[in-house]
Amino acid sequence: MRYSSSLQVNLGFLGENFQLIQNIAPKAKIIPMVKADAYGNGLLEISRFLVKDCEAKTLGCASLGEAILIEELSRSFGTKLLVFSDTSLDDEELSKAYMGSNIIPVIHQRSDLELVLKSSTFSKIPLVIKVNTGMNRLGLSLEDLDANLPTLKARGIKHLMTHFARSFDKLRKDDKTHRQFEEFKKIQKYLNDSGVSIEETSVSNSGAVEQKFGIDETYIRPGLMLYGPPSVVDPIIWNGHQVSCWSTKVLSSFLVKKGTPVGYGVNVADKDCFMVVLPIGYGDGFLTYYSGMTVKVNGIVGRVFGRVNMDMTFLQFDPNASSEIKNGDLVEIWNHENTRIADMASQTRTHAYQIMCAVSSRIPRIYKVK
Repeated sequence: MRYSSSLQVNLGFLGENFQLIQNIAPKAKIIPMVKADAYGNGLLEISRFLVKDCEAKTLGCASLGEAILIEELSRSFGTKLLVFSDTSLDDEELSKAYMGSNIIPVIHQRSDLELVLKSSTFSKIPLVIKVNTGMNRLGLSLEDLDANLPTLKARGIKHLMTHFARSFDKLRKDDKTHRQFEEFKKIQKYLNDSGVSIEETSVSNSGAVEQKFGIDETYIRPGLMLYGPPSVVDPIIWNGHQVSCWSTKVLSSFLVKKGTPVGYGVNVADKDCFMVVLPIGYGDGFLTYYSGMTVKVNGIVGRVFGRVNMDMTFLQFDPNASSEIKNGDLVEIWNHENTRIADMASQTRTHAYQIMCAVSSRIPRIYKVK
């Protein structure tokens, strides 16, 4: 646990983002995605706020384990928990978690569909089905559905969904996202024409919601945008708040002459400079490939120098910064502006999802409502 560093999570900003998303899609209900520790912001606290303050009726998890962690909260408020991928339906003991009315698996492969349809144990589970429309990761094919058509017709589908592979790209006519949506509608029509009732639908993840695509279905499923960063970055069209702010402090600082080796390996100062040591490293989620990325201290731009250590990181500044930066000064790795993480992702050739999810449990989460 760090005392010098923290991830401050502003729940008020989360509430504002939720409302902004609802304004984009006023006809749809929202399934907030809380997988991966709510994108690094804290599964239980985020889920509690979304349920109690935002009145979310359904939350999206990646694994059954995540859903079980927040099951007590969901029972108290009647909230449903969808398990999108790691359902553990084939585990006799774990699958007992679905026997209540709160945790529901998203069925995405034929073996699970046939297990649920044929076993009396799962007879009361609402059928939530993901179809593969071109992402080719998880999802049932039209052939999978057709092979089980009589049982589907008798039972009905509670919720039919798919997942877009490229909704973070600016939408263009006949692009991948449009083709996937057309395939989804084709499957939906086939099921309807075959006598299978479908109560609810959803297709839109963050990138699609930002571009107001597919938002007339029953639900939308925002993830990244709920926590601040945009999915679509060329150009950025989402103006939500960055919910979290990761801050640390200057641990140590010193002047360095050109040619001086600093830290592990043979990282040699390429010029006279002022080095600042931060008490965070890859053990905290400040990843090794952040080397070269810019970080501001007191408004002065520095650059991550050399190898990021497990517990420490060097920032390189011009020598004159030594009069402006001192030990103990506050350093914000990112702040509440949603463009900062997008900029970090661009500089480090990664994406905002990984940056946020990487922050380790060694960094305490501090919650506040603005």
